[in-house]
Amino acid sequence: MLLLIVSSVSAQEKIKNKQIEQLNEVVVTAQYAPQSEKNAVYKVKILNTETINKKAANNLRELLQQELGLDLEQNSVFGTSLEMQGISKENIKILIDGVPVIGRLNGVIDLNQINLSSIKRVEVINGPVSVFYGTDAMGGIINLITKKEQNKKIITNISSYLESIGALNLNAELGYKFGSNTLRFNGGYYNFNGLSTDNSPRNLNWEGRDQYFGGFMFNRKIKDMKLLFKSNVSNEKIISIGEPDRRGNIKDINYYTRRIDNSINLQGKVFANKFINTTVSYLDYQRYHNAFDVDPVTESKTISATDIKPNNIVRYNYGGVKAQLGKSKLSDKTNYAIGVDYNKETSTGSRILDKKQSIETLALFGSVNYKLFKELEIQPATRYTYNNSYGSLFSPALNIKLKLNNQNQIRFSYARGFRAPSIKELFLDFHISAGPLTYIISGNKNLDVEKSHSFNLYYSFNKELENDRYISIEPSVFYNDISNLIALSEMVDFNRNYLNIEKFKSLGGKIDFTFKANKQLSLKAGVILIGRYNKFNETYNSQQFLYSPEFSTNINYDIKRLNLTIDIYNKFTGKKDGFFVDSNTNNIVKTTRNNFDNLSATLSKTLKKYNLRMAFGVKNALNVKDIETVNEVGQAHSRDLQFWGRSFFFKTTYNL
Repeated sequence: MLLLIVSSVSAQEKIKNKQIEQLNEVVVTAQYAPQSEKNAVYKVKILNTETINKKAANNLRELLQQELGLDLEQNSVFGTSLEMQGISKENIKILIDGVPVIGRLNGVIDLNQINLSSIKRVEVINGPVSVFYGTDAMGGIINLITKKEQNKKIITNISSYLESIGALNLNAELGYKFGSNTLRFNGGYYNFNGLSTDNSPRNLNWEGRDQYFGGFMFNRKIKDMKLLFKSNVSNEKIISIGEPDRRGNIKDINYYTRRIDNSINLQGKVFANKFINTTVSYLDYQRYHNAFDVDPVTESKTISATDIKPNNIVRYNYGGVKAQLGKSKLSDKTNYAIGVDYNKETSTGSRILDKKQSIETLALFGSVNYKLFKELEIQPATRYTYNNSYGSLFSPALNIKLKLNNQNQIRFSYARGFRAPSIKELFLDFHISAGPLTYIISGNKNLDVEKSHSFNLYYSFNKELENDRYISIEPSVFYNDISNLIALSEMVDFNRNYLNIEKFKSLGGKIDFTFKANKQLSLKAGVILIGRYNKFNETYNSQQFLYSPEFSTNINYDIKRLNLTIDIYNKFTGKKDGFFVDSNTNNIVKTTRNNFDNLSATLSKTLKKYNLRMAFGVKNALNVKDIETVNEVGQAHSRDLQFWGRSFFFKTTYNL
């Protein structure tokens, strides 16, 4: 039986019209100035505080697991990666208040490391947003917006979460408002003991994690301007338990990751009708590991003499300045935004050529929104980028929004996306010994920029009905064509290096459906079909695209007289075909990941008299564990880590 731990959460946003709350929510990602989602030229998906609470999501991985069109993959060392519209890894940009999250491993930002305790909402844009955000934004943007404002003089939140698989999450927040100033502090702790999905004592395919989070924010209102300073720090320890090798030797490894993020933001109205948004940021990331030799009999550990911190530490430092000026009165016939974006990223460590390398980028970008008439908006944009590694590049884009009437809208977007080679892809110098052999993986200073043509078309039908009912139908289609895709070469004489050898395409169609039946019951459903193409498709057979479907449902029932809500989420992920190169034979092998469901349910009860909110639920109710991947002759090839089996959670929230 789960133990009750008193906890708290920020009060949910008050929405005047519950049925169309998302359409009325203000968005900031890729906008000239903050505006409602229904008026934005880009199609922005919002996951707000209420959604975070209903899913009992502690980190970004848990929040996105059941979102349609977002495919997650777990790696024991690199963490959880994300795919959007069939595009993954380095082509997905993750931001916090517009500042990029750094520290990619094998192209992956580990979603498990992004805590949501101080997050107000998450804004998602599918497709390239390279004009506003530059490199790494070719596949899409996920922008986490932190909590900044408060109405009361003092707020105190204490939250906790306990899950039956041995996970514990504790968070606390303190806010103090005085005059035009607001101070906020937050801290948190997450612990997961690790789990083996096949009951093997030395095969914890879900490694144990210890995470600590802390943050400070100062917000000051100066007339029509807001000045914001933020500083956040996080530390993570991953405990990886090894299995005996062929000689019976055992090695355990502890991985340590530390992040320190600092930023200053100034935004608001200037010169009567202009809106300025300027951010200065400095980010510090480091990761290292310590290895231990384990006695197979006594299991006593001795720290390795060579595989320890000084020899494998990787550091990244990022400094950036971004300034954007646009018109604040977005109802005008002509609006615009211009901006400058400068950043420098430096990496140091023994696995980087000459132990230290840097990349500097300077970009100018601009966009014009012109209303040909009241119902039709055309927004061309372009970005000029100079990078000290690859030179200069123009990246154009075009967005069109047609408002047929108050119920029907059409959005179209085209973008020439790009992704610059990362420091690792340019300057990696990694040597690993295996017995008498030494394997070398190296970067390539002559890499070209990845480029893409991307098209997205959205149609939105939203209608309010009688008796508090509401219906929304949103079909969409997309197409992405990426050239010069960067990938590792085949192994030749124990050497591999990065090359522009790949090409990739994806296309698909999606339909989202929402129905508010009455004040108590709402239903959401969606289906998407994604086709993927790479160079192996034609080599293996004549089929251009390999398709995989997804289907999601969400049922919400609100019993207002009891302050009780019931939420049920399910996402069906269809089988997914792909290819890999067999390292033993160098033959191309087709694989298939089997289909699976992710079903969860949450029962939430609010005790307004005590400022207490309790939530009890089940995650992965169908007890899905690793998803087996088979090759073309039906033999098991690998296991895709998705879930650790069924678990129950209990969360209580308390707001002073």
